[in-house]
Amino acid sequence: MTNLNGSRLTDFLPDSLSSEPEIQAFSYAIGKQIEKLCAYADAAKTYAAIDSLPDGILDILAVELRTPAYLEDYPLATKRALIKGTLTFYMQMGTKAAINKIVEAIFGIGETWEWFEYDGSPYHFKVVTTADVSGEQYDRFIQTLNAVKNVRSVLDEVIIALKGTWNYYQYVEKSTWNDMAGMTWDEAAAAE
Repeated sequence: MTNLNGSRLTDFLPDSLSSEPEIQAFSYAIGKQIEKLCAYADAAKTYAAIDSLPDGILDILAVELRTPAYLEDYPLATKRALIKGTLTFYMQMGTKAAINKIVEAIFGIGETWEWFEYDGSPYHFKVVTTADVSGEQYDRFIQTLNAVKNVRSVLDEVIIALKGTWNYYQYVEKSTWNDMAGMTWDEAAAAE
C-alpha cells in the first residue's frame, strides 16, 4: 500500500512518461499540495482528540458545535462529556433520553418521569436527581432542562434525593419555589 504523504505521481506512471521534465515538475507540485493537505487533515482531528484538547479549545469547539447547556465555568470532565454528547443530544433533542443524559453529564445521576408514569397532565414531567440544585444552581438546572426538553413539555417538579432523604421542590411556572426540604413523600404530598 502506498503512503499518500510523500508519494509522487511519477511513482505510478510508466517510465516513458515519468522521465519527461514537465511530468516530473507537475508531479512535484501535486506532491507538495498533497503533503499540505495531509498536514491540514492531521491538524483537524479535533473531534477524535477531545480527551486531550486544552480548556480553551474545548470552549471554541462547544461554540462551533452549539453544545446545549454548555458553560465555560464547568469542570473539564463535564465540558468533555457535553461536547462528546453534542451530536447525540441533537439527535434525541426533546426526548426523555436527552434530558436524562444532560442532567447526568452536568449534575449527576438523574431520571425523568413522564406524565403517564405518575398520573400527571399530558406533556408534563418530573425530574429526580442526586444533585443539590438550590439557589443559583437551580436557575442553571432549569435553563439546562429548557435547552433540551420539548417546547410543549412542562416541568412539574424537581425531586432531589440526597443521602437517604428526599428534598421535594415543586416548579411553578413563574419560577417560584415551594420548598419542602427534608420531608417524607407523604408529608410533601399532604403539604400540596
